[in-house]
Amino acid sequence: MTKMSRKLKISGKLLLILSGILFISIVANLLFLVNFSEKNIVVRVVDGDSLDLKDGRRIRLLGIDAPERGKCMFEAGKAKLEEMVLGKRVRLEDIVTDDYGRNLANVFVGNILVNKVLVEEGLARFVYVKSRHYEEMKKAQKDAKAKNLGIYSPLCRKTSPQSEECNIKGNIREGRKIYHLPNCPNYKEVIVDESFGDRWFCNEEEAVKEDFIKASGC
Repeated sequence: MTKMSRKLKISGKLLLILSGILFISIVANLLFLVNFSEKNIVVRVVDGDSLDLKDGRRIRLLGIDAPERGKCMFEAGKAKLEEMVLGKRVRLEDIVTDDYGRNLANVFVGNILVNKVLVEEGLARFVYVKSRHYEEMKKAQKDAKAKNLGIYSPLCRKTSPQSEECNIKGNIREGRKIYHLPNCPNYKEVIVDESFGDRWFCNEEEAVKEDFIKASGC
């Protein structure tokens, strides 16, 4: 074998090795990209403002609060979120961790801000968290209220009791539980918001048992 032949043989082996390394690298990168692209696929919707991703993370939608299970508009909010994100790849922006260790984020499907859609359809309320979308979220809530949509509709917000027997209004505001009797000041204007814990009581004993206290001036 000539010196030139040996060089060509060695070059061929090196080329083969380099080709193999390149192939393995390409396959590894493709597997990484597939795994990376799939980690943000939504596999479960927990409620109207929380979802689970394929990589095991639970994401709560930043800046919104949807009704809890058993409250007015819970089912509608959850169904809308499922319609928008379940089985789809989402993009997360403005990710933060709250005091309870929960991951919060603005969630997008394509260019659609899911948080905003839920608020503008009255299926969640905006809780005024600062982000780059603050003003549009604020406007979405204002418009939903003006149109009496969802949680702002008469279905969830009532000023008149359904029966004369159960006419005591129980309000939860900023963590305080207050009940209002028919002879309390401004009773007619007090709104019972059944999306977020307000309720009607048939007697004072029921209200007190649930840790509500009588409104001042009653």
